[in-house]
Amino acid sequence: MGSFGAALLVFGGVALVMTTHMVQAKGELEAAIPMAAAVQKQLVAGDNEAAALSARKLESHTKKAAGATGGRLWRALEWVPVAGPNLAAVRVAAVAVNDLAVNAVVPATGLSIDQLKPVHGRINLEALAAMEGTVQAANASANRASAQLARVDRAGLFGPVEAGIARLDSGLGQVGGLLDGLEKTVKVLPGALGAEGPRNYLMLFQSNAESRGTGGNPAAMVLLTAEDGKISISQQASSTDFVNARPKPIIPLDRETEALYGDKIGRWIPDMTLTPDFPFTVKLAKAYWAESFGTRVDGVISFDPVALSYLLGATGPVTLATGDTLTAENAVPLLLNEVYFRYEDPKVQDVFFAAAAASVFDAITSGVGDTGALVQQLTRATDEGRLMYWTDDKSQSKILAGTRLTGTLPTDNANATVVGAYINDNTGSKMDYYLDVTNDVTSTQCQARKPVLTGSVTLTSTINAADARHLPAYIAGVNFRPGDISTDVVLYGPVGATIDSVQVNGHKVKPSYSGQHLGRPAVKVRVFNVPGAVRKISYTMTGAPGKYGPLEVHGTPMVRPTPVTLSTPGCMQ
Repeated sequence: MGSFGAALLVFGGVALVMTTHMVQAKGELEAAIPMAAAVQKQLVAGDNEAAALSARKLESHTKKAAGATGGRLWRALEWVPVAGPNLAAVRVAAVAVNDLAVNAVVPATGLSIDQLKPVHGRINLEALAAMEGTVQAANASANRASAQLARVDRAGLFGPVEAGIARLDSGLGQVGGLLDGLEKTVKVLPGALGAEGPRNYLMLFQSNAESRGTGGNPAAMVLLTAEDGKISISQQASSTDFVNARPKPIIPLDRETEALYGDKIGRWIPDMTLTPDFPFTVKLAKAYWAESFGTRVDGVISFDPVALSYLLGATGPVTLATGDTLTAENAVPLLLNEVYFRYEDPKVQDVFFAAAAASVFDAITSGVGDTGALVQQLTRATDEGRLMYWTDDKSQSKILAGTRLTGTLPTDNANATVVGAYINDNTGSKMDYYLDVTNDVTSTQCQARKPVLTGSVTLTSTINAADARHLPAYIAGVNFRPGDISTDVVLYGPVGATIDSVQVNGHKVKPSYSGQHLGRPAVKVRVFNVPGAVRKISYTMTGAPGKYGPLEVHGTPMVRPTPVTLSTPGCMQ
């Protein structure tokens, strides 16, 4: 046959073996991806039996994929031009996913989300502490797998290989996000729930019908006490229990905050949430509470009626002392609109709000409903900025740093390129129940050294003139014609950026404030909507050279969802 023929035969044999292994690895990895997603959904739903079955199937697929790519021949051929990087990428993916399956997913199925369910009003802190080691190891494995995939150079990969790696990366991100959140939870909850002694939490209940930066007017407040896993309501208060219209702010204001939001942010308790910086609101809230009641406050929580409706979707309906039945469907219209038609006296309104909060609180602490659904809805509320948490515990603060739960904007652009769009009512009314907001941003951060961001915030009045004439004075306010909505919109650019131009409905406007706040450029623009009107604020920003993470918009959580459209041409999707 000769040496040339022998070489061809050997080469053909190698090609056949490698093709067989490649097809096997591809098939096993493709089968593993949906299994990982299934395990995640089943764990969140509390179906551990189904999750364990899916995890075993996942492990079987990943072991076979790792085995198919683990031979010496495979590694040797990774040096071959063109084909080699693709072989290396498939091997790394197989090893990473197998590590995830064996050391993260399978152990995680032994955890029960029902450990978070209160029994006789108490969460089992001992069971939570016992989960920590397993969760920490599983999360470490997920981080290792993500790091391995991140090191793969995707520039020279074939289309199908690159797409497969992207799918795996996305799946790993979801699993990693779940485990990271769970690890933070099991680390923070025992201390937060009074494992080392009683803790007092001031809960602000923000009304989205009267928008403020982080949500709305915090007219209703509740003091919660947590001790040894049991939470109780210690005290309830409203904005009328504090000294408002004070001659000077309750605490000193920094120059930037006062210039942007005015000294009213520290003189009126309904205005202490004007800023998107929740820790500053906390300072104000603690000062007001100390002045009026003197009770020690160890932490502050912010919540809104929309988030409350989410929780009702998990707990089921609750009956109020008034005889009303509060459901996931009627909570928002009842608490943010109908109550003002029903009761003219603000004090009676506050009693109604307090009754609603207490009833839902009782349902949650009694363990009623689906724990998995409750966790999902709390996560949803956090992602939308409706749930925020501040604690004086430094170890907890360190664990939670950088999460949406803290109610802060990032201090750089490395992990997220954040544009802020915050809504503050200027009508002195509850008219924001009838205001819809949308956001649209495009960034050239993957195409230019100094990215250009163009975007818009659109405010739409959803009430018509005929209905506006019949609004109660408490909803319409007394400073404008019934149905009119006056709004201050505050825009924040990425760190180091400049805000170059602002227009309203195509006409250039001069912002009422232009400067810096929270280490970012900020402008304030006032717009006025008559019934049915639409106001579109358009802007252009220019970023500084540097690293830019995924594009995001942070803004005020409104009564209804705030759609966000993002575009980053040239970025890997």
